[in-house]
Amino acid sequence: MDFPDKFQLTQYQNQKLAIKEMVRLVYTASRFEDDRATFRQTETIILGSDVYGLSADDMKIIRQLQSAVELIIRNQAPFSLKVSHAINGLVAKDESLAWGKLRTGKVKIGGTNYLPPIPEYDQVVADLTSIMSTDQSATWKALKVMLYIMRKQLYWDGNKRTALLSANDILIRAGAGLLIIDDQQLSEFYKLLQNYYNNGHDSDLMVWLYEGCLLTDFMIK
Repeated sequence: MDFPDKFQLTQYQNQKLAIKEMVRLVYTASRFEDDRATFRQTETIILGSDVYGLSADDMKIIRQLQSAVELIIRNQAPFSLKVSHAINGLVAKDESLAWGKLRTGKVKIGGTNYLPPIPEYDQVVADLTSIMSTDQSATWKALKVMLYIMRKQLYWDGNKRTALLSANDILIRAGAGLLIIDDQQLSEFYKLLQNYYNNGHDSDLMVWLYEGCLLTDFMIK
């Protein structure tokens, strides 16, 4: 299946779209960490207030994701491992052994027997460069980068959040929309992701993301 870009926006228009959808971007990314903030609570935190009854850790996740989304909105550099590191450095700050750096030890992924190898810097750079230099759409590149980061588990923590925001960084710069996985889609996403972890075949998950998770309901003025 081909994955042509569904939208042809300017980078500025896509930045405006991301600002408009800031709360949704942050909230949906926070669900990867089982954050307990509701959509409205997420909005309150983004606007600068604390939420009574919500843990400091949950509020911290929201604020760090907000910083990461603001980063990808204003980023002008082409996507690279350096950009991925910057995103992870924000979303996983104080959560992992080392944030914003490649993992240097073994990890396990719950619900699967797949054991991701320890990432090697030169190989990761080569892999990401290969994806970004292909003659494919920005949407294809965004999906490939997202799934690559997830399956390789490049970081000690925050891989899914980093992968999702990395994909959106690519889409925003190309004017190709936004990728958002809403609450009602999470169950199917995790099922397809587990299959991808187990067999290494990304086609089913890519098609599902392409058909159902690219933001289409918007108007840019």
